[in-house]
Amino acid sequence: MRSVNRLAPLVVTGVALLASLIAGGAAIAMIVREARADAAAGAPEYVASTKTYDAAGKLLSEDRKDVAPPPLLGLASRLLPPEVNCNTTPEGTTCLEMTAAPLARRLSSALTFVGGAVAASLVLGILGGMFLARAVNAPMRQVADVVGRAAREGAYSLRVEAVTGDAGLSESVNELLAQMQQRDVELRRRTTEIEAVNKDLESFAYSVSHDLRAPLGSIDGFVQAIEMDYGDQFDETAKEYFGWIHEGCRQMRDLIDGLLQMARLARAEIQRQPVDLSSIAASVAETLKQSNPTRVVRFDIRPGVRTVGDERLLRAVLENLMSNAWKFTRERPEARIEFGQNGAAYYVRDNGAGFDPSHAAKMFRPFQRLHSTREFEGTGIGLATVQKIIERHGGRAWAEGEVGKGATIYFTTGAQEAQA
Repeated sequence: MRSVNRLAPLVVTGVALLASLIAGGAAIAMIVREARADAAAGAPEYVASTKTYDAAGKLLSEDRKDVAPPPLLGLASRLLPPEVNCNTTPEGTTCLEMTAAPLARRLSSALTFVGGAVAASLVLGILGGMFLARAVNAPMRQVADVVGRAAREGAYSLRVEAVTGDAGLSESVNELLAQMQQRDVELRRRTTEIEAVNKDLESFAYSVSHDLRAPLGSIDGFVQAIEMDYGDQFDETAKEYFGWIHEGCRQMRDLIDGLLQMARLARAEIQRQPVDLSSIAASVAETLKQSNPTRVVRFDIRPGVRTVGDERLLRAVLENLMSNAWKFTRERPEARIEFGQNGAAYYVRDNGAGFDPSHAAKMFRPFQRLHSTREFEGTGIGLATVQKIIERHGGRAWAEGEVGKGATIYFTTGAQEAQA
């Protein structure tokens, strides 16, 4: 609408100006043609002087018009070059010297008229353009007001009144508003359903956190009590069974903690801000080194890798991925863990145990493990948590690898896709 307000006066003024210039140019061309015809015919007003010579070429008489040179005489002389016309008879010769002064005076008057016409065209063009802009913008202004209120207030029940000459604009906008109103109602209904589901999930998480922990602790505690009170009555096989029970209780507690963490991440609000992923990766690497100072692991962390997202949640992503790489490279005498960026994707790469590429899609599902707990400990929640965080950021995560040749986990945060 602003472009119409700017362009309409310019277009109308330009058309009016062009028309006045064309009309002025045509008038000046006609004046020049008439002046040339009159000068060729020897019109008295175009005769500057008359000279008479006898048969021997002696000047007998001279009649010159001494007048002040008018403005634009130079331009007129270019359009009508001065000429000398001579007529010879037995009595002598008469020569007429022509001048462009009359044409100069007529051009001056014509240009004054054209200048006035151009000024009038400018004024009328601006006024006409403003009127045209108002006429064109009348329906657009109403549409803009209604759409603006609908966007600000969410009042999709508003409708645009039909305006003459809007070429079906009001009907189209009203149809769009009706569709948005219907979708808004559907969205509200789904939001209510999702809120109810989230409340059920919160209740389930509470039950998992409290109701399941209590009996699990009882099992572990009673087994420990049996070992302490009657340990001398059991053989090595029974003691091994007790160890498995303790290990099962520990794994169950880890699963509960993982489920609760994933539930919290699903509800966490995303706080978007610039995040230095390289700095986070370096911090995680230092923590891993301190957890087992005897291990020799080379970390290759690309500096200056940044994105936009929730720093706390993205730290959880790198902690999960780099901890997995730390775990799966422990059998390598020369372990290597790399963090970097490839285009819009970030990655954590290792030279550890790797995995079967045909199972790559299963890695991000909860409780899906590609290695037994006897080979590598874990709950199968880490990568599912990573995918949940990345999806909350509007990105995606995927894996590449081969058995015995390491693995690479890629992820995006949605920031690069939005800029692209």
